[in-house]
Amino acid sequence: RDDDTGEYLNYRQLTRSPKHSAIWNKSAANEFGRLAQGLPDGRVNGTNTIFFIHRDQVPKDRLKDVTYASFVCDIKTNKKETHRTRLTVGGDRINYPEDVGTPTADMTLVKLLLNSIISTKGARCVTLDVKDFYLNTPMKRPEYMKLKLTDIPGEVIDHYNLRELATPEGYVYCEVTKGMYGLPQAGIIAQDLLQERLAKVGYFQSQIIPGLWKHKTRDI
Repeated sequence: RDDDTGEYLNYRQLTRSPKHSAIWNKSAANEFGRLAQGLPDGRVNGTNTIFFIHRDQVPKDRLKDVTYASFVCDIKTNKKETHRTRLTVGGDRINYPEDVGTPTADMTLVKLLLNSIISTKGARCVTLDVKDFYLNTPMKRPEYMKLKLTDIPGEVIDHYNLRELATPEGYVYCEVTKGMYGLPQAGIIAQDLLQERLAKVGYFQSQIIPGLWKHKTRDI
């Protein structure tokens, strides 16, 4: 939101405005770097979630599945990086062949847990915020999306030589190899990987109450 006019601005307005472009282009570049293979001088480490590719590298039988990209901009005053840009996949164009339903904890479970904590003498509660949780979850098959070259910050274009990859119409294609915001399967593949990793150290999820986890031997 612009402080002077009170008007809400979208990604393109923010990155092309003389007043806002510097900070929001840097924010967008950081996001591309996080998703791809990083930025120069170690400013942002990559997650290999996306790879920039030529259009002809998209399998012919998947061309109909190529989706679009969307950008979400927000200011998070409680974060180290206050101006946040999120690149999301157009999930409505993804034709994922398997179930994407994800078991989640409902409000009743949360209330019962909090009630149990404050009612149990000597009980302790720990909460964690997992950074970039979806971005490192491997997928069984890649997805594909395209972006307008004009929506990509100049430093990203230069670093990844994207002008050489762009189509005559000005689009750049990406192969998405790991879970990413907007993918309908992002939640379930992250859930499955979490379950697999926690099982190795004795944790299991209740078959009756989604989101409730216990330990085989410990009173957790």
